[in-house]
Amino acid sequence: MKFNPFVTSDRSKNRKRHFNAPSHVRRKIMSSPLSKELR
Repeated sequence: MKFNPFVTSDRSKNRKRHFNAPSHVRRKIMSSPLSKELR
């Protein structure tokens, strides 16, 4: 697995948001770097 751009400075908050996201969104985040779209 590539390094996840979803994890930035505030790790706990991003992790929480990540696990609260639905499975398809989570898979999308995992498969491709969507750091720009998430902002």
